[in-house]
Amino acid sequence: MSSTNISKNVIEKYPIDDLYPTLDYIYQILLEDDIDEQFSGYQDVAGLPDMEKPFYDILGEKYPPSPNTNAALSQTKSNHNSDTCSPCSDNLSFTKDYRSESILEKEFQRGVEEGKKFLPTINNLAIDLHVSRLSLDKAHTDKSSEIELEKETAHGLPKTRKSSTDAGLNFLEGRNSKISMPCYEETTRDEMFDKILLYHGEEYARNEISHLQEIMKCQANQNGNQVENLEDSIDFESLLVQCSEAIVLNDHNMAEELIKEIRKHVSPIGSGIQRLACILTDGLEARMVGTGGEKYRQLVSKQISTREILKAYHMYITASPLLKISYCFANGYICKVAENASRIHIIDLGITFGFQWPPLIQALAKRKGGAPKLRITGIDLPQPGFRPAERLKQIGVRLEEYAKSFGVPFEYHCIASLWESIRIDDLKIDDEEVLIVNSMFRFKQVRDETFAKDSARNQVLNLIKQIKPKVFILGIFSVHFSPFFTTRFRKVLLHYSMLFDMLDTLVPRDDEGRQLMERALLALPIFNLVACEGHDRVERPETYKQWDKRISQAGFKQLPLDQDIVKDCNMKLKSGYHEGFFIEKESDWLLQGWKGRINYALSVWESELE
Repeated sequence: MSSTNISKNVIEKYPIDDLYPTLDYIYQILLEDDIDEQFSGYQDVAGLPDMEKPFYDILGEKYPPSPNTNAALSQTKSNHNSDTCSPCSDNLSFTKDYRSESILEKEFQRGVEEGKKFLPTINNLAIDLHVSRLSLDKAHTDKSSEIELEKETAHGLPKTRKSSTDAGLNFLEGRNSKISMPCYEETTRDEMFDKILLYHGEEYARNEISHLQEIMKCQANQNGNQVENLEDSIDFESLLVQCSEAIVLNDHNMAEELIKEIRKHVSPIGSGIQRLACILTDGLEARMVGTGGEKYRQLVSKQISTREILKAYHMYITASPLLKISYCFANGYICKVAENASRIHIIDLGITFGFQWPPLIQALAKRKGGAPKLRITGIDLPQPGFRPAERLKQIGVRLEEYAKSFGVPFEYHCIASLWESIRIDDLKIDDEEVLIVNSMFRFKQVRDETFAKDSARNQVLNLIKQIKPKVFILGIFSVHFSPFFTTRFRKVLLHYSMLFDMLDTLVPRDDEGRQLMERALLALPIFNLVACEGHDRVERPETYKQWDKRISQAGFKQLPLDQDIVKDCNMKLKSGYHEGFFIEKESDWLLQGWKGRINYALSVWESELE
């Protein structure tokens, strides 16, 4: 490569104006190195042009005539001999516009300008829940992609295929994708929290369930005479399975055609299968282009307020008894085990939003003999951003308010960490307290044997065994997804079709709580299971039979189901909920589900004596 081409490449990569401060800085360093010699190196003026000329060649500039150079050098030397002059020449040609500024000032200003690029705009700090849905209008997506292609072509860049997932998931790109620190300054308790979280009696619950069912009946009567939509007759399951198989075979042309066909007929506010297909196609497309892990992390970073989650929770416990029964089961055991205890310590592995505990505080306040002192250690994974434990702290503030209002002595401690990283000292065990470990539906995100022989799940179970709780209460999603993608995709489609069918049967399609739940709680695991592999795939649930074997091997003994607690759970099931829900007992597991398919499994364990 010729020196001319090298100079052009250097100039294109490093603009001339950007090189001046660097050369200026090098020049000062050279002066400082020779300061004790009174700059004797500059006395050899005759040899200076040979030293300077290569620098001008790199900059692509013509070397100035020797008289000007000599004059500049003479001026430089005279300035150096003066105590009042700067050690850097004002007349050197390569200092140009930087004469009046020191190198530190210039570098500081440039640093400020660079730093501004990392700051989010004001608009980016506000989260629009209505825009952050998984799928957007197809026309809008296609138009955005065409604009991007036109921009690339105009700049002489090759056309690249832009995934519509980028628009569908509403992600920021480049430096604007830096995670904005979420705002946690929100209400910790008000009338809405009390209405949803506290127990108001079975009659109150029946009225809410009946009201929702009346709304569904009215909508069914209005739509009874309507002609079946074209979308209702499309076999989305077959199209989705064919698309997954095409991606496995690297037949991207076929996969793209199938995704386009599916998107023509689906809607995030349509039927249950249409909503599920929206999420699955986004996951399939991200998997095809290899951006699944990145997109999932960006989805997780989308913060949603506790109040919005509360609306989704209210919708769910009104339409479905599954979560309500699970909390009734766990809190019932806690009250029974600690019936005569004066001090209770609950370690909650995966506290999430802490919605389980206000009704327990309410129940403990009514206990004969007075309320015990309650201590809760809330453990969860760190949140994205600069305040990984802030949501956990807000949970503590909320629970403290409930405990204070009910007159229950209360203490709260939170740990934002990977569960397998927790040590016994972190838990602050007190032998005078009745210790209970509770974990509801979050063990599925703890790593299993596919990552290491001594899995994180077994490490956590060993930790629980070492602290010797009175009981270990476990709730799980009872389903297993194969490590092989095509088999796993079929199982994901089958399992989540059940959940979306349940919501479609029980909740209006335009219900805000339903939309929030599907977007914030169901879309995340589905997308992760479809789009991610390896360390990026965090969703790894197991069936209750697999958990039974795992916990037994870890040295725990399963306790028989308490008949009084099971009776209470059945009463909640029969308090007006849809006949499609069921509760079954098998091997001391309490199983729950919808239309014959198991969804949740609950059990209670104690450490075996060694």
